[in-house]
This record gives sequence, C-alpha cells and structure tokens, in this order.
Amino acid sequence: MDISVIIPAYNEEGRIGNVLSVLMGFEMIKEIIVVNDGSVDQTTQEVKKYPVTLIELPFNQGKAAAIKRGLEASSGEWILFLDADLKGLSKEHLISMIEYAKRENIDMVIGTFSKGKFITDLSHKIAPFLSGQRLIRRALLESMPHFEHTRYGIEMMITEYARKMGYQIKKVKWPYVYHIPKEQKRGWIKGKFEKYAMYCNILSTVFEIYFLSRLKRSKKFQKYSS
Repeated sequence: MDISVIIPAYNEEGRIGNVLSVLMGFEMIKEIIVVNDGSVDQTTQEVKKYPVTLIELPFNQGKAAAIKRGLEASSGEWILFLDADLKGLSKEHLISMIEYAKRENIDMVIGTFSKGKFITDLSHKIAPFLSGQRLIRRALLESMPHFEHTRYGIEMMITEYARKMGYQIKKVKWPYVYHIPKEQKRGWIKGKFEKYAMYCNILSTVFEIYFLSRLKRSKKFQKYSS
C-alpha cells in the first residue's frame, strides 16, 4: 500500500509545519505534495524546511483546484488529503485511518474530529462529509468528472460521487484534532469574510448536486416520456 499525501495550503505559515512534522518517517507514505495556493505569507519558506514536493500556484485558485493539481503530480495508489492548519494531529490518527483502508472493499476513509474544539467537533458531528481529512483510492478520484471549480465544496462533491457510484465509505474518529478558526488566522473581519465565502462555496455545491442534477434528470425523463 503506497500513499501520496496532498496538502493544499493558503497562507498557513506557523501552522503547516505542525502537519508536515507528523508525516516525517512514515514508511507507508510514498510522497508528500504541498500545493501552495497563491500564499502571500511565509508558507513557502516553512514548507521548504521539509523533504517534500512543493507546487507553487501563481495566484489563489481555491482548494479544489489545488487538490486537482496535487493529484496530477502524485503517483500513489491511495491519496491522503490533509488540511494545512490541523492542530493535535499524530501518527496514531493516520494509522487508524490506514488500518480501515486496508480492509477489503473500503474505498474512502474520512477522519472526523472529536474531543477537540466545540465548533469543529459539532460541525463534523452534523456534517462529517465536509471533513477535509480523507484517504481515498486513486481510482475513485480519477474516475470523477471535473471538480476543480467547486473550491470549498470539493469534499461534498467527492462524497456524493462516491455514494452515487457505490464506493464503500468509512468514518473514523480523530480525537483531540481541530482546525484553527479563520478569525484567529486572518483577523476577525478577514476571517469572517473567508468563512462566509467558504460556506457560499459549499451551499453552491449543495445546490448543484441536489437541485440542478435532479432538474436535469427530470427534463430528460420528460423528454423521453413525451
């Protein structure tokens, strides 16, 4: 089992090192790819301290586009997506995910937060399909249609596609792991704006998946039944 790790990063200086340090010396990890999505801080300099592949995007293109670029550059049989701002991550969390992936007929394992911070725990309890921490068979991702336009809706798009195509999904709890709030990373006003943009991306993806697709199917049905 060989794993390619893809970490999309946008202005994550002071945080991405916490994630990269956990990945060092992990024998099942074939490669680590960080996609710097147009950061204007010291993210690049921090990433260069580690023996990883760094891809620099010239401007911010969104999480989905960064993931797509990382996938194109990767070669692992399995792809591990990790967010760049995780706190509390340990090798034990990764091992728990990998052990499930080794089991027969499991195609995607999603890591969900618990016992960390109230807000992130609650969001993963209500909507675990929004988690960005997931280990996925490469074949699943390569069979997906174009998804780079979804930005922050990428996790929902992958989950819905996997369900639709009959892939087997497993959730595993990651205790004491959480995200740094955007308000803390960017400042209150900019953080709120980025969080609002993120939720708009997610809602747009929900609309595309559950409403536009059903409308298209309905029109096709009317066309062929008339």
